[in-house]
Amino acid sequence: MAYPYEKCYPGGSKTLTIAGYVLLAAGILLVFCCIPVWAWLALLGILLIAAGFVLLRISQAGR
Repeated sequence: MAYPYEKCYPGGSKTLTIAGYVLLAAGILLVFCCIPVWAWLALLGILLIAAGFVLLRISQAGR
């Protein structure tokens, strides 16, 4: 199955693809390294609250 952009950009370069993946990985690594610990803990707290809410809703579904 051909994607629409392949008509405009035929072929493709392995070097550019690898460079793109390297840049994506470097960007993700920088984001993870630069976010402070308190932000990770706040995110964990939000996830725990959401999980608790879901469990409470599931436990009351049969009532």
